[in-house]
Amino acid sequence: MHGRTDELNSSSKSNLPAELAEKLIGLACKYESADFLKKDPSQFMHRYKDLRESEAVAFIAANLAFGRREQILSHVEQILQAAGSSPCDWILSQKYKDFFPENQVSFYRMYTNTDMRLFFDGLCSILKEGETIGSYFKEKWAKAIESPFNEKQKLYLHQVIASAFPENCSLLPHSKDSAAKKVNMLLRWLVRDNSPVDLGFWTWFSKKDLLMPLDTHVMQQANELGLINSKSANLKTAVELTKKVAGIFPDDPVKADFALFGLGVDTSA
Repeated sequence: MHGRTDELNSSSKSNLPAELAEKLIGLACKYESADFLKKDPSQFMHRYKDLRESEAVAFIAANLAFGRREQILSHVEQILQAAGSSPCDWILSQKYKDFFPENQVSFYRMYTNTDMRLFFDGLCSILKEGETIGSYFKEKWAKAIESPFNEKQKLYLHQVIASAFPENCSLLPHSKDSAAKKVNMLLRWLVRDNSPVDLGFWTWFSKKDLLMPLDTHVMQQANELGLINSKSANLKTAVELTKKVAGIFPDDPVKADFALFGLGVDTSA
């Protein structure tokens, strides 16, 4: 209740109508619950007690998270059943190459077995180099923001993550203009703390700096509520929407993801 009071106080300082701000706060509180996990791919990372395993599974689940939720859950489950008790060992021993033969047969929608191999090749390299996936990207992020080449242009963590995978790996967005919905959702899972859904492992990155994941439902609700006026799910729109909801949740802007996504998929609302 204390958190909700803080958010209501923050909403009075935002440029949004008070009624809309209160609605979003109420929706975020409603949908950010353990029940959210039942139909969401974030559920898979909660199965594992080991940090490294949870991180790896989060990467797998998030990067397949598009399309119908039932199909997403089904395909992630297929991979985890093949991986057994330790997905990290499965990846490091490259047993995924048996599961994903080198061919152009579709595994999930436009992603072929070869596409999946490239993704797991990247994940395998990261696991070999870092004690954890988080420590690997903490170091990459520190080097990236210190680089003089990045002084003139805003750099985002999702871009650093994508750059760790091969350019021809279609599961990760390599365009600088991409909203990177799946990676920003992954970052919500791994950075946000004090949540029944998000695990908050990556304490080295501030949740204030997260970007809203531009899911189809989020885009639709954000437009309908007047938060944005855009049909383009690109980086510019993600930044615009994040700034808008930061007026309500200044310390945790992507908390609004629960409100907009939850409202979009709740047929009873």
